[in-house]
Amino acid sequence: MAKKTEQTLSPISPDLLEILRDPQAIQEGARHGADPGRLELVRGNWLVSADTGYKYPIRDGIPVMLIEEGARWKDTPVDALPVPPPPAVEPIAVEPRAGEVATAPATAAPNVALLAAIGLLVLALLILLGRSRRHVAAPAEALREPIVP
Repeated sequence: MAKKTEQTLSPISPDLLEILRDPQAIQEGARHGADPGRLELVRGNWLVSADTGYKYPIRDGIPVMLIEEGARWKDTPVDALPVPPPPAVEPIAVEPRAGEVATAPATAAPNVALLAAIGLLVLALLILLGRSRRHVAAPAEALREPIVP
């Protein structure tokens, strides 16, 4: 009877692990040596950078290589990292400080009134352009008639 060997499948390929780098270590440049940001697969669902200590989750087989995500887990010990990683959290809204101008958050839905106004403006310009071409063409036809002295 053949022995069954227990193999744990990696959520990412070894080739991908070889080329992935910690984006924070890359931004910091030469501080971390000649090959900064190398990552190690930990607990089957986390990529850990020895250079920065940032820990990046692998969700649904996709490494989440956002610096903010790695920083979120930096102070969490490797043994305490949740498996599987929790779902992504919404960014925390930060109130503007005194003297800063608050900008409106981008909305997913387009402003229908603005789109209608732009459409009407384009239509009006096309109509005006068509009329101006007719007026320019009319004098040119008059010049085609032979001029007799």
